[in-house]
Amino acid sequence: MTFGDFLLSIPMWFLNGLLVTVYWLADHLAEAVSLLSSFVIAFGIDPVIQARASERPRRYERGGVQTSSQAATYFTLAVVSVWLIASIFSRFPIPLIGAAMWVIGLAAILAVSEERFNLLWWVKTGILTYAILSFLLRFGLQALEITSPAAWASVVGSSADAQVVLEQTRGNVAMIGMLFVFVLYPVGFAAMLFNRFLRNPKPLYNFWMEAGDVLRRLRTRM
Repeated sequence: MTFGDFLLSIPMWFLNGLLVTVYWLADHLAEAVSLLSSFVIAFGIDPVIQARASERPRRYERGGVQTSSQAATYFTLAVVSVWLIASIFSRFPIPLIGAAMWVIGLAAILAVSEERFNLLWWVKTGILTYAILSFLLRFGLQALEITSPAAWASVVGSSADAQVVLEQTRGNVAMIGMLFVFVLYPVGFAAMLFNRFLRNPKPLYNFWMEAGDVLRRLRTRM
């Protein structure tokens, strides 16, 4: 290959690399959405809320000082790490459902300003629980798949009877587990957040204002 051929090949290599990146992102769109939503929470919302919760005022109105580390941000990053592992090792539609839960959780945190501190915890623990449920469903079915009927023959009666029982058990676990992971838990998660939105009246003058901001505005003389 001559130097001229090398220069002519650079745009083609760049285009191929760009296409590979686009295809990879399209194949992992759910993980990308989850990661983006978690970063907004971790670096855009967590620091502000934790600063308010852990700030100690100085004497003589000389400002405030932080009394704790950014544990909320670390917890968000830990939750999204666990979720990404669960999403990568899970099959459709679990990754898509998890990404939707991250987006709905972020929207609820932004919209329900009155309970933002509590909602941060509920959203993170809710998604962490969903990741654990996804792990349990996947590995639980795999454990039933590799269970030997001969090991249960003495309990059930025979290897044939044990095989029938294991197949029925696996079918029941799969049906109940998939119904809970695919439908019941995500719907319950979204319903809980929607309930928090409906039960908190919104100030007409500022939709994003938190309860503490409202009180400070009422107490501060103009």
